Amino acid sequence: MKNQRLTGYLLHTRPYQEKRAIYQLFSHEFGLVHGVGARGMPTFVLLELFAGGKNELKTFSQIQLSARSVLKPVMGQVQYALLYMNEVLSRLLPLESPCPTLWQVYHEEVIALQALGNLEASGNTRHLKVSLRRFERALFDELGASIDFIYDAVGKKIDAEAYYRFVPEMGFILTTSSIIHQAQSEGKKVSRVSYLGCDLLLMGRADGDEKIYYQKIEEFGQLQRDVMNYLLDYKPLHSRKLWQQSLFYQQSS
Repeated sequence: MKNQRLTGYLLHTRPYQEKRAIYQLFSHEFGLVHGVGARGMPTFVLLELFAGGKNELKTFSQIQLSARSVLKPVMGQVQYALLYMNEVLSRLLPLESPCPTLWQVYHEEVIALQALGNLEASGNTRHLKVSLRRFERALFDELGASIDFIYDAVGKKIDAEAYYRFVPEMGFILTTSSIIHQAQSEGKKVSRVSYLGCDLLLMGRADGDEKIYYQKIEEFGQLQRDVMNYLLDYKPLHSRKLWQQSLFYQQSS
């Protein structure tokens, strides 16, 4: 990469030497890029910079806010949601693999989340949850882990009147199927909840009808958490732990 102009968001920062830092940048042009640049660059805001170098760790220069950027204070649950998005991207994306569709979804959801304001005052987190579920669906698609809401694990169409349990490696399995016991004996994680087929068929249409996300937000949350945990190899997320601690302190205060 030679003097390549990049547009993107910083996912993670750590100090490096006295005046520089190591950055993880989620760029529109090359996906995840690691680089070294001057300290003090903000997160959750669109940046423009130049990157150069033959190794995995590039040199970032001329880092500046994009003309499209709007600096807004981010706090509370919105901050933790953005930290969560950044952490899963940092953990799951390969280096320097362009993913413009995912980048665009991330960009749009960052803007949507920042527009929510003080959720602690309003108590309405449904918009936040929908933004996260849309982002996760785009990430799953990019990683080849899309959820199939039309066919079950053995290739049969989902029966609207039947109940299913979910196995991330396999898909939806009829609750009456012996495959569930086989999956459990092989050490696979089987969902604790059952899903009605008609609900799954409805959820499969959510990308074309946003109201479905709101209608089935709890089901999406449970299902996509199972997928995310699988992709993370069931290793904990620092951002999720901070978020849970924050919610506990709010409830106990």
